[in-house]
Amino acid sequence: MDGSDAPAQATRIIPGDLKIAVHASARDIADDWKELERNLPVSVYQSFDWIDCWIEAATGPQRTRPAIVSVRHLGRLVAILPLGVERHGPLRVARFLGGEHANIRMGLFDPAVSASLDAATTQELLKRVAKAIRDVDLFDFDALPVEWVGEPNPLATHLPTSPARCDVGTMRLDPDFAAVLKAHRGAKKAKKRRWQANTLEPVGGFRLRRAGSATEALAILDAYLAQKAAWFRSQGIADSFAEPGVADFFRTLVKRRWAGGDSALIELDALELDGGIRAILGSGTQSGRLSGYFMSVSDDDWRRVSPGELMLYEVIAASCARGLTALDLGRGDERYKASWLDVNEPHVRAIIPVTPMGHAAAALLRLADRTERAIRDNPRLWKLAKTIRRWRGQNEKPAAETE
Repeated sequence: MDGSDAPAQATRIIPGDLKIAVHASARDIADDWKELERNLPVSVYQSFDWIDCWIEAATGPQRTRPAIVSVRHLGRLVAILPLGVERHGPLRVARFLGGEHANIRMGLFDPAVSASLDAATTQELLKRVAKAIRDVDLFDFDALPVEWVGEPNPLATHLPTSPARCDVGTMRLDPDFAAVLKAHRGAKKAKKRRWQANTLEPVGGFRLRRAGSATEALAILDAYLAQKAAWFRSQGIADSFAEPGVADFFRTLVKRRWAGGDSALIELDALELDGGIRAILGSGTQSGRLSGYFMSVSDDDWRRVSPGELMLYEVIAASCARGLTALDLGRGDERYKASWLDVNEPHVRAIIPVTPMGHAAAALLRLADRTERAIRDNPRLWKLAKTIRRWRGQNEKPAAETE
């Protein structure tokens, strides 16, 4: 933070003195949010514009009630919990906004607040938050980073947690891309890139194109949605981008970014070769870190040259040139991620019941977590589960084909 915040930082904060309010719109506290965001190293998923776009495009179609929790000390905004309340039958669950599309989920906490919290005061703070939100049975905080830029995340540190479904892999960047490459089996990667370039030379080589306008970005986004829908279908995986409001959310990010919003809110990169787009990466940047929102590769004969790996090589080189300090590609342990991402960022899940119904639901959620973890941790069971999933996907025709 800058020098003007030093006196506030030095002030001892007593959790009982914190004032809590709940807002239906992020815009109610827009100026204070942006000020807090400028002074804290938050992820792009907690930026005002990202959350405001999600509320604008997705909460209505998903029937989620926005519940933006602001926490003030002596009138100054010191924490934000960007939550939404979802209904599952009679059960009301508060989660961080963004769902599966927010790969990193946490609150914004002034360091003075974080330092003042312990297990007891964090639980008490959540009770007050539940009372302020009203009509909530359960908090489900998934994908919480244990630490963020070296500082403990209070919700992950002071609440009872279990490991998240998967962690986030990251990598450190440096202005010297050659040094970064050397630290990641550079000789092998450079050799493969030469082979890719030679293989593609007869068709005019390749080009990494970054969208330079809203029209161009929306066209790349549409190509991504088509590529990914086909892949999800082939793998028997539910298409999370087909859920209500999700595609419109990413379109809203694009429109805001090119309507004068934050230029780092979303970028669309496309690898083109032989007259078509063969790989796409959507990402956002905050606090010097590029976070991958999504990635796809076309399912055609050109997969043999690994266009996704080629695109990542070029994006990482460009990120180093831009002076970025870190990069992640979201959650998951796919092979293309493991070849670059060598720093593990542990994530946890905190399931905190509020009402008797919430306690019953929490027990079921924890049981489901343990069951899924047991399957994922058993290589044979996990391989079988993926095989069954793919078989089901290949035998389920798209709706258009069955009409």
